[in-house]
Amino acid sequence: MKLVYIFLFSALTLSACNSADNQTGISSTLDTLPYRYESYAVHSKHVIDNEDRKDTTYFKAFYPIFEEVEINKLISRQLTANGNPDTQYNSVQEEAAAFIENFDDFIKKDEYPRAWHTELNAKVIQNTTDYLALSLDVSNYTGGAHGNYATLFFNYDAAKKDTIGLERIIPSSKQGELTNIAERIFRKQEGIDSGQALDESYFFEDNLFHLNTNFTLSQKGLLFLYNVYEIKPYAAGTTELLIPYEQIDSLMTDQSKLIRKQLK
Repeated sequence: MKLVYIFLFSALTLSACNSADNQTGISSTLDTLPYRYESYAVHSKHVIDNEDRKDTTYFKAFYPIFEEVEINKLISRQLTANGNPDTQYNSVQEEAAAFIENFDDFIKKDEYPRAWHTELNAKVIQNTTDYLALSLDVSNYTGGAHGNYATLFFNYDAAKKDTIGLERIIPSSKQGELTNIAERIFRKQEGIDSGQALDESYFFEDNLFHLNTNFTLSQKGLLFLYNVYEIKPYAAGTTELLIPYEQIDSLMTDQSKLIRKQLK
């Protein structure tokens, strides 16, 4: 289970035994912060033979590198966060090496080992004067019946070089109203009657709808994404919830209204 958390919050990766194929980032006309994309991969030295099929554990990543050093530091700190308070990775290289090391240790005790993998694809989805947003697609397998996957959003104040939490989009005092609007949209989207309990088919504790913190700002509205196991079984996949700006304009901060204007 510890590697499942690494899967959800781990970052980029290591340029160890495999070299990187550097690719130039193709930025849109809105892009204000110059960047390029890089790809890296590292493999375990152990080869697994399962039913005459040879495989090996690997860690791969594709992600942007910005010319602005402070922006890179900010992104790296967030992407290398993990759920163990006693562990802090100092770099993406260190975290990627830990993934391979964990497998190499585990294989010594596993009677029927299977190859693990982690693949990360980080991309720039918004890049304006005051707003930078990234999405991170992660695919991970560390044994068991199936792997896991997730899409995570990261939001930054490009001018102040700081992260943007939901309270900077919708003030905390107005997030109750936001939740009510979001629930109405969610029920309509999912075909749930207003009086129908949410905890019958969804993982909403005590039948209370809630928004998570996995959000980003699009041209059309405030977009939330629930990953697998958050509110539905694995087989149901991920769930996107778009809240149009027109329905929350009176709740938005001046900063989020400025971002909205720039995204147009």
